[in-house]
Amino acid sequence: MATHYVRQRLSLKGQLCTLRYIGSVADKPGEWLGVEWDDPARGKHNGTYEGTVYFTCHSKSRTCASFLRPTQQWDPPRTFLQAVREKYMPEFHGSEADVVYFSGKQAEEIGFEKFHRRQAKLRGIHVLVVDRMCIQHQLPGSGDGGDDAIATLCANITELDLGANLIENFDEIVDLCSRLPKLQVLTLDGNRFSVDIEKEYRPLSAVQSLSLSQTLLSAEEVNTLTSASGIPTFPSLKSVTLAKNEYSGSLRLPLPITVSILDLSDNKFMSLSDLKGFHVGTPSLHTLLLKRNSISTVNAKQEADFCLPIRELDLSYNAIDSFAFFNDITPVTLPALKHLRVTGNPLYKSIISADGKPLTAEDGFMLTIARLPHLESLNYSKITEKERLNAETYYLGQIAIELANVPEDNVGDVLKKHPRYRDLCEDYGEPTIQRQAKKAAFDPNSLAARLVSITFTLSPALSHNRQQHCWTEELPKALSIYALLGLAGKRLGVMPLDLRLVLETNERDPVGLNAGYAGPEWWDSSDDEAEGDGEGEWVPREVEMVAGTRALGTFVEGLEASVRVEMKDER
Repeated sequence: MATHYVRQRLSLKGQLCTLRYIGSVADKPGEWLGVEWDDPARGKHNGTYEGTVYFTCHSKSRTCASFLRPTQQWDPPRTFLQAVREKYMPEFHGSEADVVYFSGKQAEEIGFEKFHRRQAKLRGIHVLVVDRMCIQHQLPGSGDGGDDAIATLCANITELDLGANLIENFDEIVDLCSRLPKLQVLTLDGNRFSVDIEKEYRPLSAVQSLSLSQTLLSAEEVNTLTSASGIPTFPSLKSVTLAKNEYSGSLRLPLPITVSILDLSDNKFMSLSDLKGFHVGTPSLHTLLLKRNSISTVNAKQEADFCLPIRELDLSYNAIDSFAFFNDITPVTLPALKHLRVTGNPLYKSIISADGKPLTAEDGFMLTIARLPHLESLNYSKITEKERLNAETYYLGQIAIELANVPEDNVGDVLKKHPRYRDLCEDYGEPTIQRQAKKAAFDPNSLAARLVSITFTLSPALSHNRQQHCWTEELPKALSIYALLGLAGKRLGVMPLDLRLVLETNERDPVGLNAGYAGPEWWDSSDDEAEGDGEGEWVPREVEMVAGTRALGTFVEGLEASVRVEMKDER
């Protein structure tokens, strides 16, 4: 029977776990093993069973643990050398190979033996991926004498993926990697090894990239491996990945001065200020990846000295639900920020404009750009001068609409929400605020809310020899244009389809743009330079109300409108 011990790494039908408890359980007969599964949803409890705490787990999940019988058919472990030989150096038996036929003719195998000889020595192979192979590097009694063989076979390996194996302590990793002199990229994701925080490990000087995702190492354990104090284990480290480690709250983790990229995705941070302790002593840190956390604020505790001097920040798929988040990104909090990614946040799924209209995610990205004047790219897209111009003028227009819809006494409250307003006014001029007279409130379901007051004005040709040149009628918004033409024709004694109705709006268009207008058009300052001053070249926008079943309310947004009536043969 196999000997079990606490902290032993085991594999059962491909599911990895760590042994946390050996002993009896309540009134159940015999001995039981309490294990913590690497998959947090695999178990049935968290070490507490029927009110009794038998062991504690590193994971915060409530379903990460189980009790198992010791007689399980555990997956057999391998040494590192056994795993490499099994995956990269399968035995070649030319006489036993299957005979291959093409169109009834036996194929002749040429060059395979030479290829096998090269494969057997790992020639031309620089990347080893031996994840999920039940590896225990220092497996007692393996008898393969693999230390020298590893050094010989792996002399040119630069990248090693040891993810999700049965390694139990960091000494195994140091002993193995010290035999790979050219190793630069080390991936240890999904392992659950222990780290002696009092120990100084042998340096692995060539390693520049280290991934410790889903290892559930504490900040103190990570600091032991990455700290520059004493003899650093990774003195050349440039990139550190600590994703899926259930980190949350304020976490202090000084990193070595050489680190430039830090990945903390898939954790449980709620504010950027939670990461205050990560940048201490790391002036080289320029990229911070925080995808799929729960971040919704920049500085939750309003710490006066909070500062993250990074150039690139990834906040995709977090919990940002307000533009106030970007107002807090100031030259004090993130003074060097140039590249930002925020796609997938709830803010961009339900944006409402200043006048209550729904906006698209693209509109939201424009409003984001306008709030961050020093940003050079958003969501991997470079921000051009024209895009910034469009974004900032659009944002200024939205502020003007919001100011127009509040009493003058509340203007200060609105401007507090838009700290860039004064700067935008200096660049583009202060917008004209057109406040509308406050209208008496009425029930939106009342008859008054369903009616529109239409003022009909006759064209010169129709008004000839007529005493009344205009009149006003209260009409339902659901009235079709066919019916509207019928009313006008009956009043004038003219066949309805011989008339044309033209809606006169309060908007203006440049000459030549009114005809065939199909929607908003981007404006570029270069257009004005090419066309000159443009004074006197603007005309009122008019919309022809073509005969059809379309409702009057789809043309008129407010409660009043002006319509010109003319004969079709006038033009």
